[in-house]
Amino acid sequence: MKTEFECIPCIVNSYLKLAETDVIPEQLEEPVLRRLLTYLSEVDYKQSPPVMGRTLQHIIREALQNPDPYQLIKEEYNRKMLDLYPAFQQLVNSSSDPFDTAMRLAIAGNVIDFGAKYQFDIMETVKRVMNVELAVNDSVSLRKSLEYAKTLLYIGDNCGEIVLDKLFLSSINVPQKVYVVRGSVVLNDITMEDARMTGIDKITSVITTGDNAPGAVWESASEEFRDHFHQADVIISKGQGNLEGLIDIPHENIYFMLVTKCDLIAQKLGTQKGEYIVKKGITN
Repeated sequence: MKTEFECIPCIVNSYLKLAETDVIPEQLEEPVLRRLLTYLSEVDYKQSPPVMGRTLQHIIREALQNPDPYQLIKEEYNRKMLDLYPAFQQLVNSSSDPFDTAMRLAIAGNVIDFGAKYQFDIMETVKRVMNVELAVNDSVSLRKSLEYAKTLLYIGDNCGEIVLDKLFLSSINVPQKVYVVRGSVVLNDITMEDARMTGIDKITSVITTGDNAPGAVWESASEEFRDHFHQADVIISKGQGNLEGLIDIPHENIYFMLVTKCDLIAQKLGTQKGEYIVKKGITN
């Protein structure tokens, strides 16, 4: 998926939102913004948004001289969600349809995103997503695919959200499950450190994309990731960044689960911004 002109103001607004936090010191806000604008004026827009995001976040980390400016925030989100894990687990256990409930919780977790222009309240989203009609709902197909699957590749997205991925994975009875994190830090995207902190590595194998784009980018992903992608009977891809990087890569049983966070992606999916999606991807 190439970057559209509509992505540019969203990228700038995401930076302005970030500048409102303590991540970027006030004296660096304007110099970093100017570097980002220079990059945006010269970049090839045929690249996907995650590829651009990788460079933009490199610029921010370099300007701050901080290899992981989001570390404390990520740890805070993971701890908050881990504290809520027993309540979420009880919600699943007491449900008449544990799979559907765990799946909906996993979708709700996708609201935790420091890169999105608009932020969502996780608990309000959880309450809403429990009963709302999904804007695109291929979950019946997903459930059937998983019933016959021997291997599942689950591509994760953000910190905090990983805790609800763990809950959903625990409800899926597939012999071999592999969870995917980023190769190194970018934004609040999950890494091996988050996998260990949340204990998801105790219930599934964990690999990385081999890359630190804020999304799984096929062209720069590792051979290990690509091999697992091709060999998996079913793939669950979480979040908008992974969709942007993988939407054009064919697989018979790939399912995109996300909350739409911009008008452009919502339009491509035939939905509205802020709606909940389980969409089966292209097959050829």
